[in-house]
Amino acid sequence: MTLSEGVALQVDDVYVPLGLVERKKPSKRQGDVSPEQGSELYKETEITKTFEHDAFLEQVLKQKNTPKSKGKRIAIIGEPGAGKTTLLQQIGDWVFREIHQSIVIWISLADLRGQELKAYLFETWLTQVAEKTGKAEATKQLKDDFVVLFNQNNVWLLLDGLDEMSASSGSTLTEIARQFREAGLISQARIVLTCRVNLWDGGINALDDFDIYRTLDFSYPEEVEKFIHKWFAAIPETGKQLCTALKESGKERIQDLVKNPLRLTLLCLNWQSGDGKLPETQAGLYQQFVDDFDKWKKTEFATNPKQRQELNLKLGELAKAAIDKETTRFRLRQDFVNQFLGDADDENSLLKLALNRGWLNCVGIDTNIKPVYAFFHVSFQEYFAAKAIDNWHFFLNHVPKNPSQGTYRIFEPQWKQTILLWLGREEENFKQQKQQFIDALINFQDRCLRFYEYRAYFLAAAGIAEFRSYSKADEIVAQIVKWGFGYLNQKQEWISFFKPIPQEARLALKQTDRTKAIAALVQLLQSNHVNHFTRRQVAESLGEIDPGNEIAMAALVQMLQSTNVDDLTRRQTAESLGKIGTGNENAVAALVQLLQSTNVDDDTRWEAACSLGKIGTGNENAVAALVQLLQSTNVDDDTRWLAIFSLGEIDPSNEIAMAALVQMLQSTNVDDLTRRQTAESLGKIGTGNENAIAALVQLLQSNHVDDDIRLRAAYSLGKIDLGNEIAIAALVQLLQSNHVDDDIRLRAAYSLGKIDLGNEIAIAALVQMLQSISELMRRQVAKSLEKISTGNEFAIAALVQLLQSNHVDDDTRKQAAYSLGEIIQDNKHRFDYLKALSGYWKLDYQFYSLACKWAQNMDYPDFYQAWHQHNFATRTIRSLREILFTRII
Repeated sequence: MTLSEGVALQVDDVYVPLGLVERKKPSKRQGDVSPEQGSELYKETEITKTFEHDAFLEQVLKQKNTPKSKGKRIAIIGEPGAGKTTLLQQIGDWVFREIHQSIVIWISLADLRGQELKAYLFETWLTQVAEKTGKAEATKQLKDDFVVLFNQNNVWLLLDGLDEMSASSGSTLTEIARQFREAGLISQARIVLTCRVNLWDGGINALDDFDIYRTLDFSYPEEVEKFIHKWFAAIPETGKQLCTALKESGKERIQDLVKNPLRLTLLCLNWQSGDGKLPETQAGLYQQFVDDFDKWKKTEFATNPKQRQELNLKLGELAKAAIDKETTRFRLRQDFVNQFLGDADDENSLLKLALNRGWLNCVGIDTNIKPVYAFFHVSFQEYFAAKAIDNWHFFLNHVPKNPSQGTYRIFEPQWKQTILLWLGREEENFKQQKQQFIDALINFQDRCLRFYEYRAYFLAAAGIAEFRSYSKADEIVAQIVKWGFGYLNQKQEWISFFKPIPQEARLALKQTDRTKAIAALVQLLQSNHVNHFTRRQVAESLGEIDPGNEIAMAALVQMLQSTNVDDLTRRQTAESLGKIGTGNENAVAALVQLLQSTNVDDDTRWEAACSLGKIGTGNENAVAALVQLLQSTNVDDDTRWLAIFSLGEIDPSNEIAMAALVQMLQSTNVDDLTRRQTAESLGKIGTGNENAIAALVQLLQSNHVDDDIRLRAAYSLGKIDLGNEIAIAALVQLLQSNHVDDDIRLRAAYSLGKIDLGNEIAIAALVQMLQSISELMRRQVAKSLEKISTGNEFAIAALVQLLQSNHVDDDTRKQAAYSLGEIIQDNKHRFDYLKALSGYWKLDYQFYSLACKWAQNMDYPDFYQAWHQHNFATRTIRSLREILFTRII
């Protein structure tokens, strides 16, 4: 397949070792997965042990340490393209090198073509050996010598592709088991075979004496990038560009997709044949994947165009119905699949064809011991669904005055990727439909403070990245930029919007047409009318959309070094560099310079240290500068401590940083503030370090530290040694003590909830504190509840009570509203509380943010109903519409 594209790589050129898991039994599947983690569908849940590649070779093959066969019968299973054949090749090479007197025989089981294995070995294979020695056929002596090798237990049979072997009748597994059993000679050999999981788990397995191992996916980014660099070893810059492209925002599905070795190979092949570019649309990329995948194994599983067309059509109908109706959209029940593709036991069914081709695979069993299927990857399910949709009204049919009668899949998150793939379809007869669909999105109107109008518009912005010939694409990008960063009015005043619309707009910019977004942001960045705050935000967005953009980086470095900005702006600029400046020498140098400066305040220096820790990883200049700063006798404790922290972030294993922190913690010559900061730093960089853990335990057990230090030490200990009982006990003790103030108790509860997520003692303490403390503290308690009590009924009830209380100020009520929005996780709660709160005018902007957040998760008809089901007279917040949210499209 690669040779047809002029790529002549050998396996060893690109081989990256895969790990394996030892499997006990088929995985039981119940829940679903997110599309960005589709490969999780293929992960085993019933495993005994996980092996690194070399450990598998040594322990399983050499030491014969397996539970069933003592290393004599090994099955390697996996989905198509999981690397089974490549691994078997590596096993053959390793056995030949490492196991004395071994005779390794490779057989592709598809080559048997109805011949039995023993006959193939003694007639076909041995004849080929004889021909190599200059003889026309195998002599009796050669056959006798061959038998001796078997009886000496020196023969290894590597049998590749059990799923490709044809059986004269019945199950392939039963047939090969019979041949193993009846051909007594073969039973003397050590056998390693590969098989697709579809066949292995497809029915009664007669090979129950085999130890089962399943290949693991590549890890992202480590092993994926290692493979890419090997593939492009001759043109390394092209490989680097592909790694960078994969890291772009919105590529999460592709990152997960290419954890499979075959799909990663296809990606590299497409990147190389496209001269360092992928197809313009996601639909184009997946169509190329489909075409390439159909070429793979086309000899073993031959199909004609009519069969492929019929299969693809039915796969589309299955995919669309599953996304729309099934509880688990990506784990597909056997009964559901049978409705579209027939029965797997029928050799002529489309399901049998889909399984053979690899588009569907068995990923486990359900509670009724029936097979559970999944597409080769969920992205292909979304692609096939998009191909099955012929009319844009499937996504949107707006009935303004009665939304319950309409169709609003545009607001259902599970359909977004399918919509984008549909917009990327290249059929000429779809062009007008796509134009009409995006027109409908940008002109959508709701009666709910425009929450859903914005969502529709943002979807349109993402859509023009797939449908680039849309006539109003430039207008959409300009509007998104205006919402994201503000605009100049006729009086040359800069007008900004209230949260959360700017945040959502800036997120939309990452998803829209990249070229147009970059051009618009560069133009805004170079404008003379933009203030420092907006310039920093624009530069940050530009750096996120186009990592390494020199204009964005130069603008931030210039602001950092300017004498005309205040400390707050400089601090925010340092923070922005920490987000987008990875690997940029100028950014690192500017932050090191800021860290060493005596003309900035401690907060700014601290932000420089944090940002340097984020972007300086592996940068020798940054490490050297910090070590020099650390060892200098001319810096104060604060600067030394910041240098320690940054060094630990950049180089977590740096012993100089770790030793310095432990030393400062144990020193009697540092003040309490430094000791607190040091304990906190150890919590950030000391994970797993025995010295750091010991020092924090010692500090916790000391009688000479105050409650604040003990609190920080316990929290840090819980972070670097998760679940540490000493840390949890110390926090519980602080929480239950009658001798600590509210501030310590609040922080103890928060810390306990963070290191022991959902801890009931912590949540109960915070709920109790809501009733009896000052307004400022009450707001802080509400904020802490937001961080540690997601979905907790007691916390939700307490915050609702706080919202409805007449004895708290508006700031507290706003914080309660925001916290409530963070911890409510289901639409039933959202519906109930939206009805109660939508008429409460005192919530102002904070309620607007909360309602807007809920609108991101609720179906439009449900939100509409909740919004309008109460006394209209009480909803004075509606008057804000004309004041705050004037239409500017």
